[in-house]
Amino acid sequence: MPKYDVYFHHPFVSVSPSWGGFGNIPGTDIYKKVKDYKNAVEPEGVKILKFSSPIFYANIDGLKSSLKSTVGFDAVRVYNKRLKALRKIQKLIKKGKLKATKNGIISEPGISNEAFETDEEPEDNEDLQVPTKEVEIQVDWNSELPVKVNIPKVPIHSLILDFGAVTFLDIVAVRSIRTIIREFERIDVRVYFASYQDNLISQLERSAFFDDIVRKDMFFLTVHDAVLYIRNQMAYSDNQDPIFEKISLMQESKEPIEFTETIRPADELDVQEEAMRRLAS
Repeated sequence: MPKYDVYFHHPFVSVSPSWGGFGNIPGTDIYKKVKDYKNAVEPEGVKILKFSSPIFYANIDGLKSSLKSTVGFDAVRVYNKRLKALRKIQKLIKKGKLKATKNGIISEPGISNEAFETDEEPEDNEDLQVPTKEVEIQVDWNSELPVKVNIPKVPIHSLILDFGAVTFLDIVAVRSIRTIIREFERIDVRVYFASYQDNLISQLERSAFFDDIVRKDMFFLTVHDAVLYIRNQMAYSDNQDPIFEKISLMQESKEPIEFTETIRPADELDVQEEAMRRLAS
């Protein structure tokens, strides 16, 4: 009797995933890949990405790489650099070289040049003293700061993930996407989902995907619905008075923390995330 080699084939491994930045065809609710359609226009401050296959352990790293390439920055690196700049600003305020006001951070007269410190300066182990009160300041991370820390620019305020072709998510993908949302949210980039399959929400509920940060109101039936919502939100925000949110001049953690791929209790991130969430972008 002849012998045959038997091969077991994973149903998703053969799927070739592809990401791409999408833009709107003017005058329509149609969105096409910017690379392929010259008249497709990306909404201002918004990146739209579409994934063309199920997402699982074998292609999640490609998703992350393509996401960084498309938005133009690494959300974790941006966050860690902002923390480094914040620690330097706190030290300079303590030394009297900077003053924090509700209109921003200003240098004291006559010593403005001394406030600039290089990014290569080694960090000391001196603990910052807890101030007597919180100070209201405004930080524009895309403008020049009084400390020389090379912080990548973040040119977007919203990210839309088109999941119209995503028919399956394994547990690795669910955890990774949840982490991605949190990484972008803490640098003030809102994340939305569009064109998802009917069974996706129930699948995510069973995987404990949702919480106070990752919410169901992030999901829209179409990409255009998400874009219209974002436009309305931005128009409303532009009509409001500037908000000078409070930040504490106390940074408890000395080392930036990167997310891992495991589910971590929310309270482990409270100190870091609360400090950055209070910063005015």
